[in-house]
Amino acid sequence: MLYQCIFLIILFISLILIQSKYSILLDDPKGERHKINYNKNVPLSGGIYLFLSFLLSTFLTKYHNENFLILLFIFFFLLLGIYSDIKKKFSPRIRLLFQATLIILMIFFLDLKINKTNIFYLDIYINNNFFNLIFTSFCILVLLNGSNFCDGINCNVIGYYLIICLAILYSGLPTPNFLTIEIIIFIYIIFYIFNLLKKCFLGDNGVYVISIFMSIYIIKFTNLNTNLSSLIALNLLWYPAFENLFSIIRRIVTKKKIEVADRSHLHTLIFNKILKNSNINFSNSLSGIFINIFMSIGIFASIIFRNSSKILMLILFINIIIYITGYLFLKTRVGKSKSQ
Repeated sequence: MLYQCIFLIILFISLILIQSKYSILLDDPKGERHKINYNKNVPLSGGIYLFLSFLLSTFLTKYHNENFLILLFIFFFLLLGIYSDIKKKFSPRIRLLFQATLIILMIFFLDLKINKTNIFYLDIYINNNFFNLIFTSFCILVLLNGSNFCDGINCNVIGYYLIICLAILYSGLPTPNFLTIEIIIFIYIIFYIFNLLKKCFLGDNGVYVISIFMSIYIIKFTNLNTNLSSLIALNLLWYPAFENLFSIIRRIVTKKKIEVADRSHLHTLIFNKILKNSNINFSNSLSGIFINIFMSIGIFASIIFRNSSKILMLILFINIIIYITGYLFLKTRVGKSKSQ
């Protein structure tokens, strides 16, 4: 384990140095994201590092033959993410089509199913293979694009999934045989630290890889622990999913194109608020840490009450109310600041 961790650190540092030296997949210093990031030519190392770490760590386990298909589909999403990072004018509709196609194929070949939801009207149809395929595909697609929406500040996405893994470790429950939860946590911590220090970004390639990996992992985790309320999956992954839904509704209400990116996400508003009162070089990461701390409360509370659907629904409701209230408050405050 120790040698494996040391090797992962060396791998990541080497990857960053190679990308920087040879200008491979660097963030565009003139791009839209730098209106809030203020970083230049930072390597988009997320997907490449995560995939290589998963690949190498998997081959050190006795389950590597069983996980070949998982790694193969993660690799396909890595390629799609890299293309999305390189092709700045990649059509959102075509990208969505590629995402949906890959997700459907992945679910089919991996026989990946959501066995139950604890939501009555959904569980009536969940045993229907076609319905299950469409429903599972929709859930993963929402999570993937919601995670991409959240990836506007340092530490936000990687920190969110790191907290989920820490909560799973805390639960002491059996976990899937893909990788040990400890090594997954260590892989995420390495990237979190370097992302905190603005030495790397996830990029679309990183968001795609981590979202798909965590989708598979959480579905297998909930199916493995049959005594859990299935709402635990929703409570663990609610933030990216709700960010996606809320952003779509917000753009429809404001009559903006859904496929066009904007700067009105919760994390962007938090960043803009902190920016006025803190060092500009650290305010981005500070915003991500702030969101991580808030999300950790709901995630760990959900793990503690993992068997109670009623309490999980209450936790989810409270999270959404706080999110909407905080968003409206910050939106109003930022609006007033700009008008002054």
